[in-house]
Parts: sequence; structure tokens; C-alpha cells
Amino acid sequence: MKFYLFLFFLSLSGELLAPILFPQIRILGFMPIILFALSRLSLPKTVWVAFIAGLTVDVYAKTTPLGFFALNYILSALFLSRYKKFFSEEKTVSFMFYASFFSFVSTLLHFFLYPFLGSPIKLTLISLFTDLICMPLLDGIYTLIWAILPTFLYKYLTDPKQIQFYKTKLGLFRNGLSRIVSK
Repeated sequence: MKFYLFLFFLSLSGELLAPILFPQIRILGFMPIILFALSRLSLPKTVWVAFIAGLTVDVYAKTTPLGFFALNYILSALFLSRYKKFFSEEKTVSFMFYASFFSFVSTLLHFFLYPFLGSPIKLTLISLFTDLICMPLLDGIYTLIWAILPTFLYKYLTDPKQIQFYKTKLGLFRNGLSRIVSK
């Protein structure tokens, strides 16, 4: 549970900071928590995680009604749940491709669901290329940098054996983490 709270706030910060750092790029900030839920949790729990992530995005989205992103993330998670056996969380490149695949499916669903709101999307060859090829690749890189590497660091720092190893073998963390390791 503590891991998912860490990942939720990491995803929330990525969702809120991405438009500030890269205003022209729309990154799916909550995608990593949905992917980790797909790889670790049962399908009903994953649907709840996707619903909460989508509802969080819906709260501050201006152009879509409440529930649009929640529906998008739930349908994407349901579609990708059958492919989770092909993508491993331990292999970073495989998990990056899983993130890109999730972004591709979510964008396709966005294209199909958005006209139901009453405003059609003007699709050109350039917009299809950027939205269906470039953006999923950027979402995969975002997942690597913003979610996979910090979770490896989180696992690494919360494992007392690793801290004890580096405290005794290398002489690091002598003062700050000695209270955590010793009981």
C-alpha cells in the first residue's frame, strides 16, 4: 500500500509538472501507476486504480466532462490486461514498450470517445503521426525516467539489507541511516 501511495504522488507530481516543464507535450502522467497495478494487482483492483487516476485527471481537465478520462483509463486497462504476460515489470525496456502501448491505446480511445462530446477532432497525417507514434514513445521515456527509476531507487532504499550492505561494506550512510537499520 505504501508503494502505491508513493507511486500515486509521483504520478500526480508528474501530471502536474509536465505541462509546466513541457507545455506543448501532453504526457499521460498517471500511466505508470496503472501499469504497475496491471502487472501486480488483480483486474478489479486495477480498474479501481484506473478509475481513481482518471477521476483525478478529470478534476482539473477543462475541455472534457467529468468521467471522460476515467472511462478512457478503465477501457485502456481492460484492453491491456490480457497482454500483461508479455511485458515484465523487471525488464525496463519491456515495461517502456508496455507504457507506449498503453499510451497508443489510450490515444485511440480518446479519438473514438471525443466525438461523442459533440466536438469533432480534425485529424491530419501529422497529428496522427505525432499522437500515435511520437507521443507514445515519449510516454514510454517518461515512464522510465519518472516512474521506473524512482521505484527502483525506492525499493533499493527501503530494503534494510541493501542499506546494511552499503553501510558496512562501503562505509556509506554512517550517520543518517544508521537509526533506520539498527533496531
